[in-house]
Amino acid sequence: MPKVFNREMNIAKAIGIVAIVAGHVKWNLFGDFFTNYSFHIPLFFFIAGYFFKSELIEKTDILKNFIVFIKKIAVKYLGVFYLYHLFYGGITVAVYILFNRLYGKLPTLKNLTLSPIDSTPFSFSSPNWFIYQLAISLIFFALIMIICKKINKNNYFPIVIFLPLAITSILLSKDDFGISYGFMRVLVRTFISLFYIYAGYLYKTELEKKIKYNIKTLLIVFTIHIAAYIVCNAKVNLGLIFAQIHHNISPFIIPFTGIYFVIFISKLIAPLVNKNSLIEKIGQNTLHIMANHKFVIFLIQLIIFSLDGISFNQLPNELTNLYYKIYKYKFLYTFLSIIICTYIGILINYTKNIIKTKKESNIINHELTSIK
Repeated sequence: MPKVFNREMNIAKAIGIVAIVAGHVKWNLFGDFFTNYSFHIPLFFFIAGYFFKSELIEKTDILKNFIVFIKKIAVKYLGVFYLYHLFYGGITVAVYILFNRLYGKLPTLKNLTLSPIDSTPFSFSSPNWFIYQLAISLIFFALIMIICKKINKNNYFPIVIFLPLAITSILLSKDDFGISYGFMRVLVRTFISLFYIYAGYLYKTELEKKIKYNIKTLLIVFTIHIAAYIVCNAKVNLGLIFAQIHHNISPFIIPFTGIYFVIFISKLIAPLVNKNSLIEKIGQNTLHIMANHKFVIFLIQLIIFSLDGISFNQLPNELTNLYYKIYKYKFLYTFLSIIICTYIGILINYTKNIIKTKKESNIINHELTSIK
């Protein structure tokens, strides 16, 4: 079955990645009303659930399909993660030698292999925790959905599993919005992410045609958002990289008001977006933007240093939220890095396609030679 391009969800991905990059240079895409950290990571889990293929859990040969699914996830996400992980391990060493700045940790056998399960040791690639976590979450989501479908085929039934898991994740997280470590961090992130993935799946299968996107519904969503914001005393952000979750109702409301708003905007501008436009390319390359933007911002910072005649000895000792003149250049850092990373992704995909085409051509030539 050929893939159908979903422009609205692609735009939603583009908006989401802008929110993520903006958050790393200290500004909110939608101001303080919808803070980046209240919805952007749940949005990407939601979109992953939206594109989850029901065929996996509905076909007869489920075990075989599940094994194939795991292999695809391993290649698509874990493979890409580790390639970037090794690359930024090398970049970390190079920056340490050239600028006497250690952003994160120097590479070791452990942090190149096992440590990324709960945290990425290199600051340049710290956002890539999401790629690893998404792989883990999708595998467990598929497994739970297979079991649920055996019990009850109703698409609403799995909520009896995913909602308690989400509540458990909140109870397991530290009640002072503290940082969790090791296995507990992975457990908390997995349980809460499964809930958002399921929400995206349920939206695609049951709710998409029922939910209205108009001004009246938008105002209702805003009202719910404000009410939850007040009830939760403005404690609505999610620090999922460190498994930080507030112990209130916000994780079940605020991410979804933000997601509704993003989809509302996506539907509004989708008719205006042309094929192969920049926003479309951004949406198609969010993985590469996620993986590379912090290092690209670092390179932009070096150029600004040179233009301002500032010595590289004044580079910050830490990377996160400490870029040079961050408030002055925050928009430049955000949008220039996104554009550069988008074309990095395009170049990588173009190279992969050339290699793939060449391999297929060699196989065909070999078969023809064998026939002769």
